[in-house]
Amino acid sequence: MASIVEVFIQWAIDVRLDLYLVTGLMALIWAASEVIVSHPDRPVQALRTGGARLLILINVAFAWLVYAAALALVPNSQSIWMALGTGLSWQAMLRGGINIQPLPASSVAGASNEELGVPLNELYARLQAFCVGQIQRALVGRRVELMERVIAELDIAELARTARLVTTALSEEPGQAEQYIERIQTNEGRTPEEKEILLISLILDNRGGDILRQRVREKK
Repeated sequence: MASIVEVFIQWAIDVRLDLYLVTGLMALIWAASEVIVSHPDRPVQALRTGGARLLILINVAFAWLVYAAALALVPNSQSIWMALGTGLSWQAMLRGGINIQPLPASSVAGASNEELGVPLNELYARLQAFCVGQIQRALVGRRVELMERVIAELDIAELARTARLVTTALSEEPGQAEQYIERIQTNEGRTPEEKEILLISLILDNRGGDILRQRVREKK
């Protein structure tokens, strides 16, 4: 076992694994910032989803590939500045319109040799859209799960009181929110469950998800 550890340590020293870690950290921060900017109302919850982890993993892997390619093109250029520079600027390749050209599907005489290229920035945009879609689906699923737990534990009066507290503290127009809450409570054309859903949605839309979770824990 000791020999395996020694071999790994020597390999890490030879390839300068610490510099790869620096490059990967820069790519991780970049990808995390994309997730946060896309979901400013729920950044922590978004970062905990599988879509966010996939986007971060691919960003880190691509940054490592770019760093390895740069070292292959410029031997003996390993340095902390190169690792930082690659980690911070590797996405310039994505914005530069570099094409990935596949090989022709057939070399038969007379067959069309037209090449179909996929710009690297477009490929990344598709990947990013896929990951964002996965993040949104996960957040919607968690929102529905939270609403089900709240409906099972809290009644309309408790939800209305919580909605008033949240909108008074966070809403830019608490007066209008108060009127909306009153209309929900006094609307006889809606079922109790519909009223609860509307009140919960109002609280969640005003960033009161943590307060609802706390209320549910207290009730249990």
